[in-house]
Amino acid sequence: MTIDVHAHYFPEAYARFVEPLGLGGRMWPPPKPGEKPAPYRFPAEDTPRRLALMDEAGVSRQILSIITAPYLEDREQALSSAQLGNDLYAEFCAEHPDRFSFWASLPLPHVSAAVEETKRAMDELGAVGVTLQCFCMGETIARPEFDPLFEELNRRKAVVFLHPCQNALGSPMIGDFGLTVCLGASVEDAVVALHLIVRGIPERFPDIKFIVPHFGGILPMLLERLDGQLPNTGLAEKPSATARRFYYDTVGWGSRAAMLAAATAFGSSQLVPGSDWPVLLPFESYKTTFDHIRNSGLKAEEVDAILNTNAQQLLADRLPCGCSSGRKHGVSL
Repeated sequence: MTIDVHAHYFPEAYARFVEPLGLGGRMWPPPKPGEKPAPYRFPAEDTPRRLALMDEAGVSRQILSIITAPYLEDREQALSSAQLGNDLYAEFCAEHPDRFSFWASLPLPHVSAAVEETKRAMDELGAVGVTLQCFCMGETIARPEFDPLFEELNRRKAVVFLHPCQNALGSPMIGDFGLTVCLGASVEDAVVALHLIVRGIPERFPDIKFIVPHFGGILPMLLERLDGQLPNTGLAEKPSATARRFYYDTVGWGSRAAMLAAATAFGSSQLVPGSDWPVLLPFESYKTTFDHIRNSGLKAEEVDAILNTNAQQLLADRLPCGCSSGRKHGVSL
């Protein structure tokens, strides 16, 4: 059975809590100072339907992550948002422990608080790892001040699921042309992977396992070029070798070319199933998302590894989630 590592869940209580703090739905352009936050839009949860579609698709478990990360300048607001989100996810997973687990969200850019929330979410709430957006408040997550967080994640041999924040890379060349999601997200994926490589984070923190979404965006087409042109001679290995140690989810909108490019560039052993639930559902059925893997033209043993082995091995000893009931944080759940 398949583990879907890239699926989302939208607790209404989290939306109500973070929207007044400015974590709304706007992606580009960023809100101006004093501007009213954009509405936080989220689909109503229909868990029976979700479970039925998982069964139809042969998906045994979804690993849930938040889309709107609790990244705020105010430390206490960021921490309260992260704690609430993680508690709500833990409660949902505890109601369905055989079907759902979650990636913990962290209150960045506040590193010490993020380290403490990592401990709480993984040790008390049963998170299987953490999710980091590719960028935090306009800056890369690979910046030096985040090293203590990577040290803690390395100590735990943690799995880190990356996700674009839909900021158009701060570029009007992307955002002003309406390309924030259809192009910008994939570029974010590749850029953050390269930031991690350039800063030597996989080398310095070798026990962290990173999952890059969407086949790594444009990264599969760049490996040889990076080996020849990346302007950094201090790396311990070729960039292509480091890139082949990341994992990549299979959210590709049915692109057989993207599937084959990623399998060729990274090896099928580095691909793990993902759906981006519920983003693709208006365009294709949940089962079809995974049928793309089955119908990719890869060898049968490669298809079986992607669907049924790679994620299980990556998350070994982290499942089932064993979530606790969480705390209420002063809001009505």
